[in-house]
Amino acid sequence: MPPPSEDSLGAGWWQCAAVDADGRARWLAVVASGRHPGGSRVELPEPEAVRAAGGDVACRAEHGPDGPVQRLVLGPAAGIDGVPPWFAEIRETTARPPAANLVAFTGFGPPPGELLDEVRLAELPARTEDQLGAVRWYPATGEVDQIYVQPAWRRRHVGSALVAAAAALSYARDWPRLWADGQRTELGERFRNASPWRARTAELTNLAAPMTPPAGTPPGRG
Repeated sequence: MPPPSEDSLGAGWWQCAAVDADGRARWLAVVASGRHPGGSRVELPEPEAVRAAGGDVACRAEHGPDGPVQRLVLGPAAGIDGVPPWFAEIRETTARPPAANLVAFTGFGPPPGELLDEVRLAELPARTEDQLGAVRWYPATGEVDQIYVQPAWRRRHVGSALVAAAAALSYARDWPRLWADGQRTELGERFRNASPWRARTAELTNLAAPMTPPAGTPPGRG
């Protein structure tokens, strides 16, 4: 199934990219406002980018000195109630198509917003049951395959935060915009209908069974 038509989206999340005096990327923010058309990217010097994004930032992907994204900082438009999480990225390079997982955690030492890879995550005692939630998508197309939130963390905006963080990470890497087809669980349908991301999803076509990963499995693989 193809992603939704850009013509159908109207105003929505747009991208604000900040560059330094040498034109190098400092950060890219997903901004939840109607100031620019959904999906558009505005590139500005960093001070101007801060003013342009204002208080409508959903998530900001911050580049490290060597270029890759090192932090995903949630903004007021997508924060989790009372908790600034850190994230781990788990890549499924042998899957067909290859997939990416972004898993949210709190505790265990990493500072809020830090983005860990699988090697660094494996050094921590965090397990699947410790995650706040996870989102899985296909970087080649932008299609979101799954969004999962631990039962204890539901109704605290974890799903919206994960989508915002995955979107910021994707766009900072120049991957396609995120979208989803019509296959969802009942909880997923409720989330979709209340989400500002709704315009990037198809109407429900197949109601999937609930999913809860078994305890003790590695993070992001449930």
